[in-house]
Amino acid sequence: MPLSSRDAAALARMLVQAEGIAPLAARFLKAACTMSGIRYGVCYWREAADDGMRPIASQATALEQLPLLSLQELDNPLVYCLRSGKARHISQLDTLIGVGRGYEELGERLAGSDAWQVLPLFDAQRKPAAVVLLAGTGEALQAWLDDPAWQELWKLYDAVLSGLLNRSGADELALTQQAVLQQQDEERGRRRLLSAGFIGAGAAARRVREEMLRQAGSSLSLLVTGETGAGKDHAAWLIHQASSRKGKFVPVNCAAIPRELIEAELFGATRGAYTGATQARTGLVAEADKGTLFLDEIGDMPLPLQGTLLRLLNEKKFRPVGATREQSSDFRLICATHRPLPERVRDGLFREDLYFRIRQLVLHIPPLRERIEDVPALVSHILLEHNREQPGRVAGISDNALASLQRYGFPGNVRELRSLVLAAAERTPRGKRIQTNQLVELESNGQRPAAERDAQAVLQHLWQTDNLPAALATFERLLLDDRLRQAAGSRRLAAISLGIPKRTLARKCLDLNLNGEESR
Repeated sequence: MPLSSRDAAALARMLVQAEGIAPLAARFLKAACTMSGIRYGVCYWREAADDGMRPIASQATALEQLPLLSLQELDNPLVYCLRSGKARHISQLDTLIGVGRGYEELGERLAGSDAWQVLPLFDAQRKPAAVVLLAGTGEALQAWLDDPAWQELWKLYDAVLSGLLNRSGADELALTQQAVLQQQDEERGRRRLLSAGFIGAGAAARRVREEMLRQAGSSLSLLVTGETGAGKDHAAWLIHQASSRKGKFVPVNCAAIPRELIEAELFGATRGAYTGATQARTGLVAEADKGTLFLDEIGDMPLPLQGTLLRLLNEKKFRPVGATREQSSDFRLICATHRPLPERVRDGLFREDLYFRIRQLVLHIPPLRERIEDVPALVSHILLEHNREQPGRVAGISDNALASLQRYGFPGNVRELRSLVLAAAERTPRGKRIQTNQLVELESNGQRPAAERDAQAVLQHLWQTDNLPAALATFERLLLDDRLRQAAGSRRLAAISLGIPKRTLARKCLDLNLNGEESR
């Protein structure tokens, strides 16, 4: 039914108060959903560089959950609407197949609707600048489009757009466009950073980068999960770098700090607070002010400290060890773990309330075996870094050697790949390409060496041990002995493959009475 004069006036006031075209489009969307009773609505804005569309307003769905859309998805109804300036109606979503990843992701986010109506919104030059998507049942959408109130709303938008341009003048319009362009430039900068930092061209890598892009602009706590060596700490650093936070990225390995010192490391301590505290120290929480606090392996945090951390997250206040006054710190928390935290909660080793507090957002880093198509790009990146330190050292990698790596399972993930490639680069003559025989950790068919397969029986026996110190010493000796054998006795190469300093390996060899050439 038509709008009453009173409702029309109220609607006009709401629209005319918009300060710019993008806010006007967002208010138009809200009015359309409110008046029609349609639950889902999204407004996508065209980026200035014509390389994509981003959501600027949404009803019933959080903006950070909506995908960015590529203008290369020509069959995507939203892209078609924006390019042509013509409305699109999709009566059955499942009739469009192979339209594009953005269309499929948006359909998943708007689950519960079986029909879409996509409408163009125009800018100052009367060119399509945005699209409004209304999602619901086909009957509800058609009833709304036939309603005279819809026609009045559309006319109001058009009139307010014209009035906005007339009264704002060229200067204000230029400022609005400048702000939009600046925001788009910042987002493109974040995209470039994440693309260069999280290596991979496969679907899984692209999906992780899109998640990281959305999470970089949030202040919610983020939990990064994944296997050891998958790159959780690197992902956390990239998210901080892509964010607008100006402070430091402060990493804390909860498993590496002695339990009796972890509270002082986090919160600081006054002079004389404990034995050995000869001077006051600033804690890592204070250092993370205006930045990001990254707690790696949070699953290993002692239970008593978990309660203190929960209070810190809720109140952003803490007290250094030995102090009487509280301090505050404005930080964004990112945590990482390879442990299944729900199981630790079930076993009473991790607080359930803290678990839900740190996982407001979740990012899963897939293991390398699930994105094996990224191995060539990762190898190229590793060799590029290697050659920066030793110019002209390695000319690349042969196709056979690369194929061997791609057949390998990589239980140690990207960290293991890096160690394998760097060790192979050390064995490669200057100016030559890495060949399969330089990948001594692998057989030509990409499987683990026979000696390592034979070690499985020993490991199975160790698993049943009733003497943990002896079992750990046996495992360490087996591992170090195997790596020294693979490296032809070179402690330097064995240390590289294990990701530890050479002096650490030398000490362990001495303790375990292992051979190995010190100078190699």
